[in-house]
Amino acid sequence: MKLHQIRYLVAVEAHGSVRAAARALRVAPATVTQGLRELEADCGLSLFHRSGGAAVLNEAGRDLLAHAQRIVQQLQQAEADIALHRQRGAVERLSLGITPWVAQALLAPVLVAFRAAMPQVQLELFDGFSALAYPRLRSGELSMMIGRIGAPEEMEGLQATPLFSYEAIVAGRRGHPNAGATSVHDLLDSDWLLNFDTAGEAALMHQLFGAHGAPVPRERIHLAQSASLMLTLVRQTDFLTFCPWPLLETGELRGELAALPLRERFDPRTVGVIRRAQEAPSLAAQRFIALFMDEVRRGKANPDPALRRLYYSVELLA
Repeated sequence: MKLHQIRYLVAVEAHGSVRAAARALRVAPATVTQGLRELEADCGLSLFHRSGGAAVLNEAGRDLLAHAQRIVQQLQQAEADIALHRQRGAVERLSLGITPWVAQALLAPVLVAFRAAMPQVQLELFDGFSALAYPRLRSGELSMMIGRIGAPEEMEGLQATPLFSYEAIVAGRRGHPNAGATSVHDLLDSDWLLNFDTAGEAALMHQLFGAHGAPVPRERIHLAQSASLMLTLVRQTDFLTFCPWPLLETGELRGELAALPLRERFDPRTVGVIRRAQEAPSLAAQRFIALFMDEVRRGKANPDPALRRLYYSVELLA
């Protein structure tokens, strides 16, 4: 077996067809087809079910694919490691998007540990909700995001590795006129300040209203393109918002915002590492993620009452 054959196998599975794989690899479709036929010849058996021009991996092909994917990932990591040695002394840049409550509650000790472990890496941090970070990931402005994993329509061109889940709640300022409301149906005449992008708007409206049989009060819903702006205005006005439970227990927000005691429950959200599809994380990104999860596990196990409130709804997935 040859490395280019292994890459062709992984690319065809990832992209769904020989033609799409060839485009991604920037080679001719005939080159990919020839490489796969040579791979079958080297293996001494067929790896595909072929019918009507389509090729689907058979059992042997699927078994080989599992090995091939690990080989390609290891090759990508080897290339990244060698690049670090080649650029020793040069500054590497790691641009990260961090969802606000994670940034406020968990980021400081991770930064200290990361700087000690990888002093040659320059960090660039973007503090913002996931909906705002997804376009920056696609464009290459961000290397990766630690934040909410969106609905499938939001995640086009992206891939995600789940880390932990958390509860989302409706919140308003302390002393809000609707602080005692027990149903989202009681809040349809309230003004809302939310964060979403076009791709995720329908899913958010369904989660917040439609799933509970409530009409969407569109004339009452306003969009905030900044996390800090949204939170500042919700603290100072009677706007309501929909946000992570842990956000209410971070820093200066503690005691300023309160969750409304609604009987409706909203689907848990998942925080994960999000990056461009088919792109392996750099060595620096892997180290940052490992240090970040170490901090989450320490916080989850800490008996301190403030941390217990912060991690109340957090469930580890990794």
